[in-house]
Amino acid sequence: MKMDLLENMYHLYGKECYLYAFYFTKNTMQAEDLVSQAYLAILDALPFLQEEQIKYYLFKTIKNGFIDGQRKEKNHQKWRRSAWHHTKQDAFNTPLTHVIKEEERRTLYRSIDRLPEDTREVILLFYFMELSIDEIAKYKEWTYTQTKNRLYRGRLLLKEDIIHERTI
Repeated sequence: MKMDLLENMYHLYGKECYLYAFYFTKNTMQAEDLVSQAYLAILDALPFLQEEQIKYYLFKTIKNGFIDGQRKEKNHQKWRRSAWHHTKQDAFNTPLTHVIKEEERRTLYRSIDRLPEDTREVILLFYFMELSIDEIAKYKEWTYTQTKNRLYRGRLLLKEDIIHERTI
């Protein structure tokens, strides 16, 4: 019974959990390990969780697992954003447009990495994980207004940083 439930949860949330873990680790194997640990941890917590809490519990377990792993490392390395997977190039893409798009992407990622941790996470959850403001508020245990303000301030900080980087 538990295995069927675990399998269903993996089909529902596995991809999102992996992408979330990969955001933190920038490493395929570490991301897979974090997801595996989260699914093992949820087995013990299942009797105490409601259905709508499962996804957030997985996310929180992944984040906490990553933070614990970072604390254990002697040499803390800065997070570096790896290059996004390239999308299929259509007939209109020239090498120059490709280079320009890649540079814009790198600029965006550098700007996101410079945001305060909570703001960076809200931006990630909203734009990359496509969670609603309500879902983010539940996950972060904030009010709707706090979450909306953090997202708004994050957008402003990103805009300022990108404009500043372009003028340099």
